Amino acid sequence: MTHRQSAITGIGLILATTIVLTQREGVNYRADTTVQIGVSDLERAIKFYEGVLEFRVTERRDDLEFAHVQTNVPGMDLGISRTATPRGSGSIVLNFGVKDIAAARRLLEARGVKFLGPTTVIPGKVALAEFTDPDGNRLRLAGPPPEL
Repeated sequence: MTHRQSAITGIGLILATTIVLTQREGVNYRADTTVQIGVSDLERAIKFYEGVLEFRVTERRDDLEFAHVQTNVPGMDLGISRTATPRGSGSIVLNFGVKDIAAARRLLEARGVKFLGPTTVIPGKVALAEFTDPDGNRLRLAGPPPEL
């Protein structure tokens, strides 16, 4: 049986991850992932996730103060919902894989994203550039490290 992750809970962000499992018995998971993110202002969050990160709202329910957002990562979606007191994502960080971290960072900076420091490089492994959404939910670009 193999699996990567089933569920992680954090303050203001519930990461409900379901990944395809190869198993003989047990839970029959689907091949999709939905990350629930609590926000204080649904309209502002939609503008950020659509306009800045280039994701797409596929469903909006104003009666529930909720939007379903399709990311550019196959099988990974966001559920954005207004909560009374969003507290950011706590210790959870959502990594979005990119092909060229320097180019992606420059583009997001041009759109007003403030990164939380320089890009961190783990030689031979990954380069990481962390930022937050308007409600303090921690997000990160993850890409190949620069060649030395």
